[in-house]
Amino acid sequence: MTPDPILTNGRVTTLDPSNPEAEAVAIVGGVIQAAGMERDVMPLAGPETKTVDLGNRRVIPGLNDSHTHLIRGGLYYNMELRWEGVSDVSVRGTD
Repeated sequence: MTPDPILTNGRVTTLDPSNPEAEAVAIVGGVIQAAGMERDVMPLAGPETKTVDLGNRRVIPGLNDSHTHLIRGGLYYNMELRWEGVSDVSVRGTD
């Protein structure tokens, strides 16, 4: 399978001691297929592969900060945290 997307021009923390940081990541079906130098990852692209330029931003795959404080979360969940109609929770901005 060809990756979709390939993330390029990034600073990707891999948590792999033999390859601690990559500049490109190829993703297939939501799973990282390859991470490394752009010159090694880009040949995996097919004609329909979307390429995302990360603009030298940091990426930490799998980071999900979904903690809650139990008392407050239980008492005020419906007043403070509403996800209905939210299609994308990505945070976009500048470093």
